[in-house]
Amino acid sequence: MSHLAPLTDDQAGPARPQFQAINAAFKMVPNIFRIMGHAPAVLQHTLGLNDAIGHELPAPLRELAYLTASRANKCGYCEHYHTALGRQAGLNAGQIKNAGLSPEGFSDVERLVIRFADEWTRQGKASAAVVAELNKHLSPAQMVTLAAVCGLANWTNRFNETFDVQLP
Repeated sequence: MSHLAPLTDDQAGPARPQFQAINAAFKMVPNIFRIMGHAPAVLQHTLGLNDAIGHELPAPLRELAYLTASRANKCGYCEHYHTALGRQAGLNAGQIKNAGLSPEGFSDVERLVIRFADEWTRQGKASAAVVAELNKHLSPAQMVTLAAVCGLANWTNRFNETFDVQLP
């Protein structure tokens, strides 16, 4: 059971517009957002960052980074949702299974993204060598977005694990 109660739609108060937007997009409001709704500004800005990461970096790379961080942090909640998002982004079953665990079935760029996400998560930063190699393949905007994906993944992973957020 979660350490904080997810807000119902009737309890949403100032978070109601965000709940309605999430529900319109996903036909439900995941518990992470129902719990973040206790601090509507935090929910709003988390959703804003989530929206911002969806533009520069190709979706498969974004989901590989998110899955890698979630596995490193042992966040089953995020792994659950980002497995489905990874499928939607075009990752195959082997890539989803191996993201952050094995280099098999990935391109050079995908392996670098996975290393970046793993280093960022485990060490608090990515190594200069990985950054230099990624700079050969990604634009500066894509690099910034990759860092934001890793930051958001670590934020939501740790939020879910700290408060024992339960699916859905």
